[in-house]
Amino acid sequence: MKQKIGTVVDQALYDDVKVLAAQERRRIADVVQVALAEYVQRAKTRRAERVGLDRFLEQDPLPLTGAFSYILTAPPPEKP
Repeated sequence: MKQKIGTVVDQALYDDVKVLAAQERRRIADVVQVALAEYVQRAKTRRAERVGLDRFLEQDPLPLTGAFSYILTAPPPEKP
């Protein structure tokens, strides 16, 4: 089932979409539907990536060996 929606967009954007849809022999509604579906898919992917990153960052930090610990905590070398 499809849902009818109404919205207001910038005139220049609408004109561009109208021309491109006509060139592709597509309805503006079809172009908008594809754009919305792609937007939703990208948002879901970003959310899943973010959840994974959050889980990774919540973990205890990796234990560092003495050499790495020294490199990270040592003062920077003096310039000549």
